[in-house]
Amino acid sequence: EQDPAAAPLAPLPPRSAPSAAPPAGPPPTTIEPLTSELIRIHLTADKRFEKKLEQARDALSHSLPAGSIAEVLEAGLDLVIARHAKRRGLVEKPRAAPPPSSDPGYVPAHVKRAVWKRDGGRCQYPLASGGVCGSTRRCQIDHIVPRALGGPSTVENCRVCCDRHNDRAAREVFGDAWMDRNTKNPRAGGGAPPAAERRPGAMPATPPATAPPTEPPI
Repeated sequence: EQDPAAAPLAPLPPRSAPSAAPPAGPPPTTIEPLTSELIRIHLTADKRFEKKLEQARDALSHSLPAGSIAEVLEAGLDLVIARHAKRRGLVEKPRAAPPPSSDPGYVPAHVKRAVWKRDGGRCQYPLASGGVCGSTRRCQIDHIVPRALGGPSTVENCRVCCDRHNDRAAREVFGDAWMDRNTKNPRAGGGAPPAAERRPGAMPATPPATAPPTEPPI
């Protein structure tokens, strides 16, 4: 009788090939300082960007005949910054008198200009810890007393606010339920910062006898 220990061993199953590693993403964009005046930017872009870059170089071929990539990109940045300044009313030759408007919520350019300059383009929402938010991202003109409650579009009643704190200020006046029904920025979207950021007494009280209309501007 054959010894079981001497029986041939069953062949091992074939080793599966190692799974392929996911393709690596493009390296992050980095800015490397070279001198006090020069930097080197490492940027990964697609072919669409390259095509637009060539089109921009052609468009600037008269004013920048030998324009480098840096000069072309800076020209584009100048246009973006100028357009943003125009939206703020920060133009080189402002109108002597603002044009009339039938929009009750219209903020005249001279008011925008004064508010942006006064606030330095930074969110002025007061924080519980003292001071103000100070963000420069996604900022807009905010009415301290809301327009829906008769707040005027004056320099004194306007301030710069980031979108999160603009939403928060409105919720403090109209309440979360109303804001969730009547805006595109419900609390589920994460637009409103926590109430702990609110400094007590920093905002004017809501007029007690006035209820928000069905569709007021904020």
